[in-house]
Amino acid sequence: MKVGIIGAGNVGIGIADALVLLDIVGELIIYNRTLDKALGEVYDLEDAVPFLNGSTTIMATDNLSELKGCEVIVITVGANQKEGQTRLDLLSKNVSIIKDIVAKLDKVDLSSSILIVTNPVDVLTRVALQTSRRESSKIFGSGTVLDTMRLKEELGLRLGINRKNIHAFVVGEHGDSEFALWSVANVGPVRLKDMPQFEDIKDEVMRKVRNRAYEIINKKGFTKQAIGVAVAKIVKAIVYDEKKIFTLSAKLEKNCTDICMDVAISQPCVVGKEGVEKKLLLDCSGDEIGLLKQSIDKLNNAYNSIQ
Repeated sequence: MKVGIIGAGNVGIGIADALVLLDIVGELIIYNRTLDKALGEVYDLEDAVPFLNGSTTIMATDNLSELKGCEVIVITVGANQKEGQTRLDLLSKNVSIIKDIVAKLDKVDLSSSILIVTNPVDVLTRVALQTSRRESSKIFGSGTVLDTMRLKEELGLRLGINRKNIHAFVVGEHGDSEFALWSVANVGPVRLKDMPQFEDIKDEVMRKVRNRAYEIINKKGFTKQAIGVAVAKIVKAIVYDEKKIFTLSAKLEKNCTDICMDVAISQPCVVGKEGVEKKLLLDCSGDEIGLLKQSIDKLNNAYNSIQ
């Protein structure tokens, strides 16, 4: 099981750490334009392997052709979000980077799944989909996977229930217009909206979920650990063909809305060996359809601004 990471910055190395520490892959290749940076990270990670149960082989490269044969290639390169910036503020800087890398990866290996993590992830996933010649199921973004876990954790803390028994999803833009699918959220066998606490906590819970990354960036300058684990879990679902559901950024199809566009947006997806194998955004309330359309319009306007 061979996995590649493009970019040896904070997020890329956060993902590498998680893949190695959780013993998910057999071979890990870290690509970086500055080879010494990648080598330093590889040496450090290699020194951790003897303490672990796994035996991951790790290598550094500045040659994209070394990624041939990877089951998954994770793209993390791009401008970092700074204090006061939204994810969409990064768009103009990162579009050309993603186009260039994806076009080069097409020449290396069309069978690999490409997982975009660089922000704004929804728009850049759309750019990657339109740049690449590979199957559309093989290109997707990390979307709102981390936001969804934050939602479950916050609900669990407020309700006094283990997050594993809470089934809820954050969808839409991975950004300020994201929203929870409250209409299909369950706590065990009970609809969350039928619980007496629901109306009192729902707005504050989503406010905290939306602002969490901003708070972390304001305090330490970047996010790393949580996104690293989140992406590692997505990679694991692919290489082990787990058929798990993640709220990934993928091309929206005609389901709960009459709008059918090329926009890539976060939605519940079944993930396995072939990448995004199924999309499950099937049933929304009237209010949620309105919120979905707002996210679609925002992301479509952002994409049109770069054309």
